[in-house]
Amino acid sequence: MIGMFWIQRRNAHYQRLPPLHLRREVAFSFLIFLMLFTHVVEILLWSGTLLQTGALPNFRDAYYYVAVTYTTLGYAEGTLSRQWRIMAPMMAMSGVFAFGWTTSVLFSIVGDGGAAAAEAALERSERANQAAVDAAVDEAQHP
Repeated sequence: MIGMFWIQRRNAHYQRLPPLHLRREVAFSFLIFLMLFTHVVEILLWSGTLLQTGALPNFRDAYYYVAVTYTTLGYAEGTLSRQWRIMAPMMAMSGVFAFGWTTSVLFSIVGDGGAAAAEAALERSERANQAAVDAAVDEAQHP
């Protein structure tokens, strides 16, 4: 959650970069990487929880189980003991909401970027039209 808030704040900086510019594309790639990183951190937190509670014996199994459950793949290769089974749907719901939030942030970034590019193109067009009008007025005044 904190990661997505931070990414949304970084989006404001990203939007000020010029459209179709290398710095903007690098910033966009960095924002995507941060989104991926927030999911990995959440999977690590869930894995740590499974280890701490003793629901799974080692980190490797815990990480795999959480990654499969969090992404809702649900291979069902292993299940938690009866007392910890309720954690699986909680992990899945957490993943569904986190991916939904990530998708909305990504759409916001891309949508804002498209709006910024359109605004910049409109501004260039208006300047070109104004220059044409100024040239026509100048030519009319000084034939």
